[in-house]
Amino acid sequence: MNRTVITLVGKDHTGIIAAVCNYFAENDINILDISQTTVQEFINMMMIVDLSKYRKSFKELSEDLDKVGEKVGVSIKAQHEDIFDMMHRI
Repeated sequence: MNRTVITLVGKDHTGIIAAVCNYFAENDINILDISQTTVQEFINMMMIVDLSKYRKSFKELSEDLDKVGEKVGVSIKAQHEDIFDMMHRI
């Protein structure tokens, strides 16, 4: 399994989750876990996704998520799960 952490932050409005989930569905990215918090008008979401069937590079994923984020007015970032594992080993 190729797990990646996706974070999304921005001003909440209709269509944000749909845009992200549509991108995932179109690119064979499976959401394994998801957490969302909305504080007043701001959304903060974290997802663990499986990229095992994803056919593009990690760089393309980051660029595509930047475009999706720009389209809906939020910031979306992808980080390899390994980064988090290494941080906790130090």
